[in-house]
Amino acid sequence: MRMVPFSDTMESNMRYLTSVVLVAAFALPALAQDPPRPPTKPSADRKMGLAKPLVFEKDKEVYGAPLKGLKHLRLKRISKRQKKWSGKKLQIRGEIASVCPKKGCWMMVKDGPQTVRVRFTDYSFFVPLDCANQKVTAEGTVTVKVETEAERRHYAEDAGKSKEEIEKITGDKVLLSFTADAVQIGTPPAKKKAQGGGRAKGKDGAKGKNGSGQG
Repeated sequence: MRMVPFSDTMESNMRYLTSVVLVAAFALPALAQDPPRPPTKPSADRKMGLAKPLVFEKDKEVYGAPLKGLKHLRLKRISKRQKKWSGKKLQIRGEIASVCPKKGCWMMVKDGPQTVRVRFTDYSFFVPLDCANQKVTAEGTVTVKVETEAERRHYAEDAGKSKEEIEKITGDKVLLSFTADAVQIGTPPAKKKAQGGGRAKGKDGAKGKNGSGQG
């Protein structure tokens, strides 16, 4: 029987231990850098309807497309100059006052005293049926739309209005509308800081060369 020299056995064991240490040294940092992420999908108690989120996190849900950071305007400002802003791509923010309870194919967004109906581009995406009273940021196109009597009654029916309430709706109505490409429900994105200081304003709020309001 051939005996293996003790020195050879020790050398073999040392090589094995060195290999184990090296593997652990590379594997542990990788595990620390890439912790397992929880599945990004709604819980069973959510009423999602046809909505399919691109992002689904605790404080942020994205539908349609990610936000691009378009110019943000308050609804009050848009409504005062509807012709100027009609057809423009903008960002609006507010609270979801109500949502289509059947499919989630539209929502009413309230920003202060103003409310606007938000539809979704080409009927290509939807929002959850239970998203009312949540903060929302939407990007898309402002339109001044003639909402026909039939459309007004249809939306009232979707919203669960009574037969008597629906029958009281008569005639067409010109309304401010918004067609969204991207919707983010939850914590709104951080506002961009204004670039440059600009000229100082005078007492009357007009900009002047020396900050005096004088031109």
